[in-house]
Amino acid sequence: MQRNSYEILARRLFSFILGVCFLSCLSGTVRAQDDTEVAAQSNLVRINLPSGAVRVREQSVPASISGTLKKLVEAGGGKLVQGDAEVLAWAGGDYSKAKAASLMREMQSNLQAGGWNYEPVEKVDAVNLFSVVRENPTRRAVLGFFVPTDEALVVAWTEILAAGSATSSGERAARVESNSRPESTEAANAGNSVGAREIVGTWGSGGMSLLQERNTVTNSVTPSNGTRIKYVFTADGRFEHVGMLQSTVYGCTTTLFNDKRGTYEINGSNITLIPSKNFWRQQNNCAPNSTKERDYTLDPETLTWRTKTDEYGKQFICLTGKNGESCHRREE
Repeated sequence: MQRNSYEILARRLFSFILGVCFLSCLSGTVRAQDDTEVAAQSNLVRINLPSGAVRVREQSVPASISGTLKKLVEAGGGKLVQGDAEVLAWAGGDYSKAKAASLMREMQSNLQAGGWNYEPVEKVDAVNLFSVVRENPTRRAVLGFFVPTDEALVVAWTEILAAGSATSSGERAARVESNSRPESTEAANAGNSVGAREIVGTWGSGGMSLLQERNTVTNSVTPSNGTRIKYVFTADGRFEHVGMLQSTVYGCTTTLFNDKRGTYEINGSNITLIPSKNFWRQQNNCAPNSTKERDYTLDPETLTWRTKTDEYGKQFICLTGKNGESCHRREE
């Protein structure tokens, strides 16, 4: 889509954007910790974010913001459909409205470093409308807006797709590949279909120790140690991975927790996990102030996979990566 097309979209939306009182909604949402999560990277465009960013949880995005993004897409006259969306914010701490301009410049620089072409579209009062486009490895286009206020800098953006196109990055990549190599991809898709049927489901491993330890300070009793790993693969190409490791020494329990999710692609015996979320938490019940949380890298991970059945007829999926092989039993 050319720049002048974005400008047409923008002009159609100005009356809507300025007529919606969403600025007050933003401040309240950003201040509520239950409505946000720390964000080191963008889930939408996969670039590093300026420090201090938080992501507004999908269920907590004010209707006025999601409505604005929807109007941006609808202004395409039915030629566009909305893809994934994201709302980010910087607030509190050392944030001030005077720093908003430098945060926006850093965002633009990170976008360009990630291969995105940033184009400002229009600026009306507090609203800075922009577009970003990337040509490789597949063409993607995103529309969004910055809103700097005294309380917070907010960026809301959404991917735009041609009507009738696939909505997931994995499906789009497969479609582009199909156009360039129809015969080989047709065979690969057949293999993917078989692999997807076999891998779909919930798989888990691990458990907690039967031994318990008592915390001499709180008098609570906890399992001494254990691990729990769970994978979920859905038929529409999405995955979830939850891992927990717990270790108790002298009544103090250290817990490591990982929540990773996104999409997956199968190519023969290889499966590539493409995360959109990779959250880690480390905590110790004897030192609550030492709790650490972070959004880790969103780099794709390719593993080899196979299924097997044990002597009791239980089915397992085995995944092999740089740290070796791990096998997980199918759960009901």
